[in-house]
Amino acid sequence: MEIADFAYCIAGSKRGYILSIYLTVFYSQIAQPHSPLRSASHGNEEKVINFVTNSFKQITDLIQRTLQPRIERNVFQQPESFMTTPEIIAFRGYPVEIHHVVTDDGYILELHRIPSGSWETCFKNRTIRRKPVFLQHGMMTTDHTWLFSSSNNSLAYILADNGYDVWLGNSRGNVYSRKHVSLNPDTDREYWNYSWDEMGKYDIPASIDYVLNTTEENKLAAYFGYSLGVGTFLMGAIQHSELNDKVEVMIGLGPTVNVAHLNNFFRYMAPFVKIYQFLQELLGIGEVHRTDGLFHLLTRLLCETSHFGVEIGKNILFQIFGYSETYEKNFAFRSSGHYPGGGSANTMAHFFQNINSGDSFLHFDYGSAENLKRYGTTYPPEYNLTKVTVPVYLVYGDNDPFAPIEDLSWLIERLGSLKAAIRVDSPGFTHGDFIWSTRLAELVNLPVIDLIPSNFH
Repeated sequence: MEIADFAYCIAGSKRGYILSIYLTVFYSQIAQPHSPLRSASHGNEEKVINFVTNSFKQITDLIQRTLQPRIERNVFQQPESFMTTPEIIAFRGYPVEIHHVVTDDGYILELHRIPSGSWETCFKNRTIRRKPVFLQHGMMTTDHTWLFSSSNNSLAYILADNGYDVWLGNSRGNVYSRKHVSLNPDTDREYWNYSWDEMGKYDIPASIDYVLNTTEENKLAAYFGYSLGVGTFLMGAIQHSELNDKVEVMIGLGPTVNVAHLNNFFRYMAPFVKIYQFLQELLGIGEVHRTDGLFHLLTRLLCETSHFGVEIGKNILFQIFGYSETYEKNFAFRSSGHYPGGGSANTMAHFFQNINSGDSFLHFDYGSAENLKRYGTTYPPEYNLTKVTVPVYLVYGDNDPFAPIEDLSWLIERLGSLKAAIRVDSPGFTHGDFIWSTRLAELVNLPVIDLIPSNFH
């Protein structure tokens, strides 16, 4: 979101928003000391870059000085906006554990575990062995996705209170999983050289194996994916056939797989994917949408300063997730404390590529020459969804811009292990409602629990 969100508030048009996205790449990356432009410049160019860098530092300091008093005032009004997800879980009265997983390619992922229900439930049932379930968030977010709403409305808490051992995943590159055994994410471009492919090939299998080894179980009772969390699981199950036997059932909420008919402003950005990649290669290290980015702070400040700012923040979210009928005004500031969660530019580029490719579910496109080296063909191959054999349930909303019915129908036709596609019984239900709907438990979370095998041994 960052500068682009702030610019959209001013420009008031999708075209202005798209142009501001590319300004984001320039202004946010040029200030970094490791920027290739910075290291290559000298003379007048170096003076210009130093001027821009110093200006940005002054602006950052100003924003932080302005924002800090408001944070101190609002920490009591919206305390979870300033907490980590483990802190939020503990604040709600649930036990929490932090675990770290090392993938085969060296990325260190952070998992958060809710081993039982609230402290009262934990005390009463402390000797019961619970079956594990795994929850994976979508693109550029974190496991806060599963904790946003009230305790009796959020899936993670509901599962814990219903007797499940709940594990929350975090994709590589987000604020919790920004680590590697040898690469430094602040200085090594190679760290950010990943897309959907690596998240599916490495992150999902490593996380599931860790959970099963830790709990000494043979299978997850369920894997829950939201948005891209569905797509990355399917990628993992296709490339690692044994993964299909490690999950009793996969439940996909608002599945992001084929995105040919995506219906939000990202469709207007997708045609410019090559420009986006060029600018990232030229100016940046490959990291985008950090939670603590300068213009994310600006957006957060804007959303917090007035009722008008809250309305702007709300409409920014609606541009991404679709218009919600059950969204509450205070959600704008709460969500800005956790979203976006950070990630790689290639993750966004992979998303744009799949939009441009039409009805398909493709590997990352490196260009003809590199594709030939990696894939043996000049065009990226398609993932073979017939290789997914785990039982699958898909849950969708009528008004979901990330999973419109055309794309869902395409996926349904290709999943031989699909048990059912379940429509949320609310005509206006959209992508964001899987996170924040005030009726989420009633419409989605309680019904999907009936799809999972028994919770206790």
